Amino acid sequence: MKFDPDARASLALDGSSEKWTGQIDRAQESPWRQKYHIQPPAGSMDALDGFIYHEGKYHILYQWAPFWTEGRKYLYHVVSDDLAIYHNRGIVDALPDGADSGSASVMDGMHVYHTVMDGGIPLQQHTAFREEAGHLRPYRTSPIIKGAPKGYGPIVKDPKVWKENGRYCMIMGAATQDDFGRVLYFTGTGTEVFDYIGELETELDQFGFMWESPELFELDGHHVLMFCPQGLDKYQHSYWNIYQSGYILGSADLDKRVMSHGDFHELDQGFDFYAPKTTCDAFGNRYIIGWMGMKETVYPTDGAWSHCLTLPRRLSIENGVLKQRPAAALADLRTDEMTAEGYFDHRPKKMKDFYGDSYELTMDVLENSATQIYINLRVSRREQTSLIYDANTNTLTLDTTFSGEMPENVDGTVRTAKLDAPLSKLRIFVDVSSVEIFINDGAAVMTARIFPSEKARGVELSTEMGSCHVRMSRYEMQPLASNPIIHMK
Repeated sequence: MKFDPDARASLALDGSSEKWTGQIDRAQESPWRQKYHIQPPAGSMDALDGFIYHEGKYHILYQWAPFWTEGRKYLYHVVSDDLAIYHNRGIVDALPDGADSGSASVMDGMHVYHTVMDGGIPLQQHTAFREEAGHLRPYRTSPIIKGAPKGYGPIVKDPKVWKENGRYCMIMGAATQDDFGRVLYFTGTGTEVFDYIGELETELDQFGFMWESPELFELDGHHVLMFCPQGLDKYQHSYWNIYQSGYILGSADLDKRVMSHGDFHELDQGFDFYAPKTTCDAFGNRYIIGWMGMKETVYPTDGAWSHCLTLPRRLSIENGVLKQRPAAALADLRTDEMTAEGYFDHRPKKMKDFYGDSYELTMDVLENSATQIYINLRVSRREQTSLIYDANTNTLTLDTTFSGEMPENVDGTVRTAKLDAPLSKLRIFVDVSSVEIFINDGAAVMTARIFPSEKARGVELSTEMGSCHVRMSRYEMQPLASNPIIHMK
């Protein structure tokens, strides 16, 4: 792949052009570059900072560190008409030194990026952008907090802004001085200043030491508070990652600053899902995208490029259950359909027509008498990524023990989802270095980065005892354009 020389000429980054060219080359030569997921041109995607819908387009903003720990970070812009095909628009702004993660919203008809400086309330700002010829240009920057909250620790972060009942509302993640996570609430009438109102009270008094990336929205008659608690102790099949992403479901009264709710649930039972963002389209559909990575984990691609984003998922609440389904437009990426139907048993069945390193796989379980079902993906002589369904415990396990090169600072190689109903349907998206598994029509999801060899392309099915009757389809997925556009003039 060629790097656009005009883009290189317009680059205003720290470091020489030779250094940048080498960085691009290392990233593009990586054997684990994704084909249909959003990923950085090179360097590190440090956080998903914005996901908004405005005037018929979806806008994604992420923090980008071209040279890892060297030089400045930038805000990078990606746009889509349909949540399937994406176009890189390049850098929209250099982030101030010390800027933490943030979010984006539409305020007074403008794109606005909200961030916090080094966790300190007095040093907050938001930057308004105007869209010119498809690109976002900085318009003005202003402080956004009036009345600093008292009684909380030094870190208050991750502002999220939305409009409700003629006013702008904002919540931020925080911690008490005793190190217990909280959500703080602010309101404003325009883009200039937000007033601190108080803490949003929940029933989770001692639940982690910090709540990052909070979002509050209404969905199908329920309020959903999403946040990322840090410092939870693992329990049975829950909370095995370094940090968690999840939600509580209930009813929020912002005037009284209180939310009644049920239990906390993880959004994704896999390894690599953190700090998601949501947006709502013109038809009321709410979508979620997560950062496919985990803080403090070291990945085999680090040094060339790191992290990507999950596929967009449409959220709904059905019979009290939050479901996540792949965005409908993803079906437009499908090509070259292969189908199969039949039984398999304890003798491994090689699905030769289903081989590959980048595809979508669907499976309907029509009949099952097996005690355990084994679905092995990205199989070579020494590698496989395994899905194991246990009919007795009604659990689905994702096992990456033999998935190839392993990330560092990960607790174990197994994650397990407890299902509310027997396994009936799987929709699996395999890309070169990831797998996303949607279980029982989105009732549970498991995401993982995997780093197998190029020879690991097989698919095998088997059982422990008994047999299983399935109907399967496999689709090639149209790759995204991968030109590493930089634009910053």
